[in-house]
Amino acid sequence: MKKPSTLHKFTTVTALCCSLAAHADDFLGGDDFAFDSSALEVNESSWTDGFKTALEHSHTQIPGDASREQSSVRVVYEGNVAEGVYLNVDNRYRYFWHNDDLAENRGDAYGHNKLQRAWLQYSRGACSSTLGRQTLIWGTVEGTFVTDIVTPFDYTEQLLTDYGSVRLAQDMLVGECFSSQSQLQVFYTPEARTDIYQHHPLIVDIAPGFPRARLDIDPEEEWGLRYKWLGDGYDLSLMYARLYDNNPTPMLRGDAGPSPADIIGGALGQITGDNAIPDGYRVEPALAQFNLVGAASAIAIGRLLLKVEAAYRSEQLIAFSDDTTERYDAAVGFEYTTTSNHIINAGIWGTHLSNDAIAVNDTQVLSLGWRKTFLNDNLVMSLLGNWSSNPRFASATILADYRWNDYWSTAFAISAADLGELGENNPIVAAEESATMSIKYEF
Repeated sequence: MKKPSTLHKFTTVTALCCSLAAHADDFLGGDDFAFDSSALEVNESSWTDGFKTALEHSHTQIPGDASREQSSVRVVYEGNVAEGVYLNVDNRYRYFWHNDDLAENRGDAYGHNKLQRAWLQYSRGACSSTLGRQTLIWGTVEGTFVTDIVTPFDYTEQLLTDYGSVRLAQDMLVGECFSSQSQLQVFYTPEARTDIYQHHPLIVDIAPGFPRARLDIDPEEEWGLRYKWLGDGYDLSLMYARLYDNNPTPMLRGDAGPSPADIIGGALGQITGDNAIPDGYRVEPALAQFNLVGAASAIAIGRLLLKVEAAYRSEQLIAFSDDTTERYDAAVGFEYTTTSNHIINAGIWGTHLSNDAIAVNDTQVLSLGWRKTFLNDNLVMSLLGNWSSNPRFASATILADYRWNDYWSTAFAISAADLGELGENNPIVAAEESATMSIKYEF
């Protein structure tokens, strides 16, 4: 018997496949397997989808006494409200318990509401404009503030607060335009803000013999622009701004008489015995208004990012003096990221004041950072260290942030510091040793 040819086998298989396909079509096309697309439930988007709420309680303990105890509720909304229009609102109410140091300074427990962000952005083509309360971050080297001084700080925030909340938003108009290799950004602030240390008038002891001085003062308008060029593996930014200092400078005001230096020396017991300011003199706050000219660059070499920035500030005030000085800042640093999302960064920042009458003209600040995720990114460990030569101090903080599920998370931090010339109870570093715990519920 003659065997079937290869062509005959192929024809038979093809016919069988076509027959099975035809039967399958008939089988699936029956009523039992009919597919009704109208039965699908499609969740339409709602304006309420952009809301996010967080409840948090945090406690900072220093040896012998609590330092901070705060509870807060935060409501955030963000989303598109029209074609090309984006809205972001971030409001946070905090309650300061009676044993919180800010409440003790105020005299009793209290609540404080902060509208951190409330801006509306309109985008068209390669340009956008953002109007409202917002932050503006310049600069490149982490832990340094050579050119990143447009947005001030809120030092009443807890140690574990998100970095975005520590920066104090300002009411401003920001415009940006992009091209394939460049970015132009301009901003205008009608009434700038300064750093916040407490929620009541800032009254400080200047020196023995001085009456207590109130150092609250509000700056006026600020404006500036930045041009950024994006090259192959690098970027270069050039900046100019007309700004106010973020901290008031205590100045001696009054009638003609002894020089400010003699008065300060007398109040310190160096040339007089009664440690008193002569009649007609007083201490008042002043804010330096200055020009900022700066440049910053970042260069990528594989997973290594090298960073550098420099700036010049004109007309910086000298405390208790009618004199001014020019200021020069420079910083260099790096950031390295591994394949496992392990980040290491460091930077060194130097400052020089050009007036030779100042006792200390140069300051150096060193910052170190480390961050790594564990347990499928649910646990984030980080370390931050800082050292300053003037005023002399050093600090280190290790932080663990663990997310239990989509709603609950906890954070724990331990800090150690050598306060040196800062002294106790300063507004930035609470004590030489402290531990902070927080629990947060988000929905």
